[in-house]
Amino acid sequence: MGSYKTVLDFSWKGIPLHKVLENHKMWIETKGIEGGKAVLTGADLQEINLEYTDLRAAVISEVNLKGANLINISLRGANLRKTILTGSCLKWAVLRYADLRESTLEEADFENADLRDTDLRDANAQRANLIETNLWCANLEQADFRDANFELANMNETDLTHANLEGANFLLTSFKGAVLLGTNLTHAFNLEPHHLAQAKTLYQAKLDEPLLNKVKENYPHLLDKPEQ
Repeated sequence: MGSYKTVLDFSWKGIPLHKVLENHKMWIETKGIEGGKAVLTGADLQEINLEYTDLRAAVISEVNLKGANLINISLRGANLRKTILTGSCLKWAVLRYADLRESTLEEADFENADLRDTDLRDANAQRANLIETNLWCANLEQADFRDANFELANMNETDLTHANLEGANFLLTSFKGAVLLGTNLTHAFNLEPHHLAQAKTLYQAKLDEPLLNKVKENYPHLLDKPEQ
């Protein structure tokens, strides 16, 4: 991506961005007594360097963070709804409890990121990198993760209802307790029946025929309609 832009290159509604971040830091440290929560709805922060920045609980909805450096950023509980993170680097980022509904995450790098309990419903994350990403209890309902890399990812208890995971890589991915109701798993790589054995359900999931036949043979209960 080349060199990133510094915080000093940006302002928001006439206020230098570094001041907004300083106020947010004070708001966190004083538990809301001083400073102010960062509200950056609609800001254009393409290619910004926010490495190690603490933006937990910030409002960053509909923000353009395309190509940004967000390594080790804390976005715990932040509102990132409809935010653009295409091609951004979020290695080791903390996004637990964050709202990423309808966000654009194509080719974003979430390697080793914490996405536990994250809301990713209707997100577009085609070709995203999620190597060793923790997605425990995350909600990926109707999300588009085609051709994403989930190698060594923790998808235990993850809700993948009607998610599109076509062509994704699942080398050593864990699906214990995962909900794969109507999930598209066609043309997936490194997906074996025993990987899916501990899932909660595969009812109406789309599987390539050889894999489907093995599931029918070894784990037929996974294809049954789940109890309400």
